[in-house]
Formats: sequence, C-alpha cells, structure tokens
Amino acid sequence: MKNSTLDVVHSPRRRRWMMLLGGVLISLFVSTAGLTIVPAAFPALGANMADFLRTMVGPQPVARLESLSFALHDNLNRALSTDNGGKPQIGWSNPNQPGESTSHNTQEPALTGPINPLLVHNRVVTAPPQIGWQGYGPTVNGSSAMARAMIMLDPQRSYAGVALVRIDLSKLQLHMMPGYLEPSHPSGISQVIPGLGSVPPQDQSNLIAAFNGGFKGIHGHYGMMVNGVTLLPPIPNIATVAIYRDGHVQIGGWGKGILPSADIVAFRQNCPPLVEDGQLNPDLSLNNHLAWGYTGNTDITWRTGLGITQDGRYLIYAVGNGTSAETLAKSLLTAGAYNAMQLDINEYYAHFYTYQSASQGSQMNEEQLLTQMTHSPHLYLTSSPRDFFYLTIR
Repeated sequence: MKNSTLDVVHSPRRRRWMMLLGGVLISLFVSTAGLTIVPAAFPALGANMADFLRTMVGPQPVARLESLSFALHDNLNRALSTDNGGKPQIGWSNPNQPGESTSHNTQEPALTGPINPLLVHNRVVTAPPQIGWQGYGPTVNGSSAMARAMIMLDPQRSYAGVALVRIDLSKLQLHMMPGYLEPSHPSGISQVIPGLGSVPPQDQSNLIAAFNGGFKGIHGHYGMMVNGVTLLPPIPNIATVAIYRDGHVQIGGWGKGILPSADIVAFRQNCPPLVEDGQLNPDLSLNNHLAWGYTGNTDITWRTGLGITQDGRYLIYAVGNGTSAETLAKSLLTAGAYNAMQLDINEYYAHFYTYQSASQGSQMNEEQLLTQMTHSPHLYLTSSPRDFFYLTIR
C-alpha cells in the first residue's frame, strides 16, 4: 500500500523530470544537427545558428560541435571525391579570365602533392615560385595588378585546393574597414569612422577588389585599429597586418615583426602567425582550440589567409575549401609569402570580389573569385556586419 502511494505521489514529478530530460536531449540533437548537417546545404543558416548558440552556451561548446561538423563534412567530401574520380570541388568563378600571364606567358598546371618546406624556403628567398600565376582582375594602366593560381597540396583530399591571389602593392593600396557589428567596438565609433561596413564612396571609383577580414571579437578579442582609431587593443605575439602612413604594408607578430609605432594608421590581428620570416609556425601541427579562437587549427574546413613577400611588394590572399591551418600556411609559403596569418574561416565568411565600373550609371560590376563562395550581392558596397579589406588603385 505504501509503495503504491509513493508511486502516485512521485509519478508527476518523475514525468516532469523525464519531460525536462527529453527536452534537453532534443535540444542537443537539434543543435548538433544544425551545426553538422545544415551548413553543408545552407551555409548562411548554419552560420546564423552557430551565432545563436554562442549567445546561449558560449563559444567553446559551439566550437566543439563545429569541430564535429568539420570532420563529418570532410569525410563526406572525401567519399564524394572518390566517387567522382578525385575531381576537386573548387574552381574559378570565371575560368577564362582575360589577362596576361605572369609566368613566361604560358599557363602551368596546378601544383599538386606534398611540398618540401626547405625547398620552398629557398624559393621564397631567391625567386618568386612558378606555380602557374595568371593575370587576374581589372587591369591598371593596361597591365595586371593581380595574378591568381590554384594549388593542391593535400594528397589525402583530392577535393580540396587552395586558390591564391597575388596582389601587386606597387600598383594597389590596401585599406581596412570595420563592420558595423564586428569586431566589437566602442559606442560612437561610427562618428569617427563614418560608413562602417562599406567601401567609402570616394574610394569606389578606384576600387579593384575586396576580401574578408578576421574573426569576431568573441573569438580571441584580436586587436584592430582603423584611421588611427583603436577598436580593440593589440595582443602581444598575435599575427598582425599593419598599414603605415606612407602606404606600405607589413605582416608579423605584434611586438616582434610589428612594433608599436606612430606611423601605423591601421592594423588587424587574427590568431598566431602561420609563417614567420620564411618559416612555418612549429605549433601548427598541434591541435589547440584556445590559441586559435576556439577553433582547432587542425580542423579541416574553409580557411582564408594573408601573406606578404619578403620585399613587401606582393600581398597574397589564400582561400582553401578543405584545409587545416598548417596546409593554409604551406600554401602561402609555396606562393612566396615570407610572413603570413590566418583570416576568417568557414565557407559563409570566405569572400573575394573584384570590381569594375559598369558601362552606364554609377553601378559596379562585381565578380567573386570562386564559384563555391557564397554570393552576397554588393556585400562590401553596402553596410557589412563584418570587417574586411579592400584595394584601390594607387
């Protein structure tokens, strides 16, 4: 009789706990599915879902789920690549881009296979590597100011490649622009930097290209300054791209390759260096979520990066559709970068556009670098929530 009475008393409470537990399990399932399945088909929805979950549980748990998502996508892409004969899942948006070749006027095949870092280092120092550079984008005074090449360095992932854009800084000027939301910044910043998130109207007539910036403020609180206004303070030893008063650009660790100076008018930090003084970062092969903005540096995903040659003439943008931080670093080193850093990751945040004035009116014709990039019309010509870089004719 007593046991029966206790069962009656506790059954509603037990049901409530079971319902609560069931709700938690369903939420975990939906969250995991959202970050492991949705991004493959709907990159924008997956990115927004990840942002929503970060506000609920913080960046670290979401980063763990994203790592699971990256692994599932990588396994799927490798299986699909096997089925389609090992064809890469990355390609130029305009494969017949007009422009002069910068490699003996002939197109070389894409570089494939593992690279000897020592050989690469020697090539970086002694001569620009010949990896099939082809003239790319709008011309400046009748000649190419940029060149592009595609390389495949990971023999385990025939679906993956790294697209490279070499930017001639003797012809083009680099600029930085914060987004209207990211990286996080003090209130009232829009009064000091008007038009947050878009290329200023006075620069659009000379605009050649624009590409994505770095992580959100929550992922590392990496420093940024624009037009002499500090949005987030710099962090020692973190990879930094800096623009100086005379227009030249440098990349290096803050406090090492980049020293505090009144001549710096803008800088952007993001993660540890990929390449320093022609050498790969020795920690690239060690998985470390905390050091890389909560995303494991060994995770396989879309990654973007930026490097510069030893003489400072060429800036090199890199984007890969299935890379670790180490593969990204090797790609930039192969392309001639003497110092290099990672920018943003994930397919939805990888953007590179070229611009040309339309034949009529004030419209700009824009073209994305890769077919697989998420197309966001007028992304940097209208107000963007994320920071970015852009290039104008000198």
